[in-house]
Amino acid sequence: MMIDRMALIGLVLLAGCTRQVALVKGQVPVIAGSLEGGPWLVEDLNGGGSITAARVDLSFDPGDHDTSSIHGRAGCNRYTGRWQQAGNSVKFGPLALTRMLCPPAIMETERKVIAALSAVTSVSFDASGAALLRSPDGRVIKIRREKPA
Repeated sequence: MMIDRMALIGLVLLAGCTRQVALVKGQVPVIAGSLEGGPWLVEDLNGGGSITAARVDLSFDPGDHDTSSIHGRAGCNRYTGRWQQAGNSVKFGPLALTRMLCPPAIMETERKVIAALSAVTSVSFDASGAALLRSPDGRVIKIRREKPA
């Protein structure tokens, strides 16, 4: 009985040390979560800073495996498609877009957003509540739930 208590105390202390080591190394602890709901606003695309030229957002509607849908604005055009999340694994697509013409800078942002979304395979959540959508080639889309007005 005493050994079991000591083992439990040791595990608790080890877990606490692991978290402190991560913080000392400058790593933010990963928090589990779901993308369901929205809208989420794109805060950063591939480390390029905030997107201010146009609104880029995502909303994730619940459903079963085949009917969960994603939709939003990619800068100029609206998009829709399917999404799936299982733990930290996520998949989007195929995505369909409207075809309006906008200024070249907005169209370029839109192209990058849709390409990055189509390649996403995982999601993690940081301590601030942001979601980080990652692709195997290193692209990262940082999104945050829009605050109610």
